[in-house]
Amino acid sequence: MRKRSIPLTVLFLLAATLPSAARQTASEPGPAPPPLYLMADITVEVAKVPEYETALQALIAALNDSGFPVVFDIYATDDSHYYIIYSLESGYGAVDGLNRAWADAAAKIGPAKFQALHARMTASETNRILKVWTFRTDLSFLPTPERLKPGEAGYYTWDYVWLRPGKEAEFEALDREWMALSAARKVRDPFMTYQGGIGNEEPVYVWFEYGKSAADYALAEDKFWKSVGDEGASLSKRTRALIRKMETKTGRYRPDLSYAPER
Repeated sequence: MRKRSIPLTVLFLLAATLPSAARQTASEPGPAPPPLYLMADITVEVAKVPEYETALQALIAALNDSGFPVVFDIYATDDSHYYIIYSLESGYGAVDGLNRAWADAAAKIGPAKFQALHARMTASETNRILKVWTFRTDLSFLPTPERLKPGEAGYYTWDYVWLRPGKEAEFEALDREWMALSAARKVRDPFMTYQGGIGNEEPVYVWFEYGKSAADYALAEDKFWKSVGDEGASLSKRTRALIRKMETKTGRYRPDLSYAPER
């Protein structure tokens, strides 16, 4: 993610203005809600990472055999966090369906076996937090075409920014200035903005970005900051003034630990 702190990627928000919302009638569908995601942020002991991944793969095999219907993606950070991501396509109500799917899978696998699989994983864990994130497409820079082709990304960054309370509107206005500046400089690397909701320490946003590798990402960052120059430095200073704390994580997508039901 663009590190706007130095020169080098919820609650639902209204997706339309109040006047336009007021003009809607019962027969007119409202705007689609922004994409919502549930993230299980799991911390694993560094020395036990191999055991954890072996246990997770065993669980995935059992889920596949049981016909578990829910897709999830996994990213592993360089400091031994595993992000398990579920898309909540129908909003918060999808959590009920997710819970039912896990209960059904446990019954099909067998309660004793399921508990044994779960115990193998938790034996390597030190912390587990469930967090809800909203993908803010209105605050994301999504150039077309991107610099990287689909499938070329191999390195990911998450820049978490916790704001001073009450500064959300100012931050979002500045985020849109970053979008405009990136477009004006013809930047071809996107940044995706997510807003944290239930399960997070709020207010919090995260900028999500990627590159082919750590070296490729660093080169793209250097080129970006050279392109935005003094205007970018000034915008960075204004953005930093709203931020209470930051944390950056780097990592990779793990298709070998992700799950999609066989058709």
